[in-house]
Amino acid sequence: MRPLRARVGFAGALLVLASGSMLTACSSVAVSRDAPTAVPSGSSSGEQSTPQFPVTNPGGTVDAASQHKADLWLTGVVVPAGAVRSATRPDGVASGTSTGMWCRPMADAVGYWTLPSMSTHDTLAWLRSHPSQGMQVMGSNEAVQASNTQASGGTVVDEPTPMSLEALIFTVTSVGSGSGIRADAFAKADNSVCATAPPGAELGIGG
Repeated sequence: MRPLRARVGFAGALLVLASGSMLTACSSVAVSRDAPTAVPSGSSSGEQSTPQFPVTNPGGTVDAASQHKADLWLTGVVVPAGAVRSATRPDGVASGTSTGMWCRPMADAVGYWTLPSMSTHDTLAWLRSHPSQGMQVMGSNEAVQASNTQASGGTVVDEPTPMSLEALIFTVTSVGSGSGIRADAFAKADNSVCATAPPGAELGIGG
């Protein structure tokens, strides 16, 4: 029997696998990283338990070692040949990621690339087939405009280990006839405070 699924809010979207194994923070092209909330919308299996954060905003600064870890992950990203890196965000490249993180604060290292000759569909497919150094692809999604199948967007999520609560998240958008990539490398800080999963579930990041 296939697991039942229910949608709940989480700075964009969350997917709850009602088989009781995992809660996943899903990605989309929308650009927001507000404090996550978990509000069940209901499902055929009944109301789902939701993760609980011990505090709304634990505050604190990210330690240097965790930021260095995120910087190293960003240095190791793998992007298609012909991608042009930019020190600042080019027009059309995502200004943020809608993927909420289960822990706060998090070190975040950000990079930007444009691919003038590669569609977003092809870019996403390439990223799904080429995990970055020391990572494995753990999830992805894609949204295609009905009027233009090449003008799509989506995310690919690489993680160092499954259920790590740390990730390298690629957000892909259409830029002219090509595409743009925003990469966020998220690493837990020494003082990170993480949500508590409901009984029988685990927290993870996916797409």
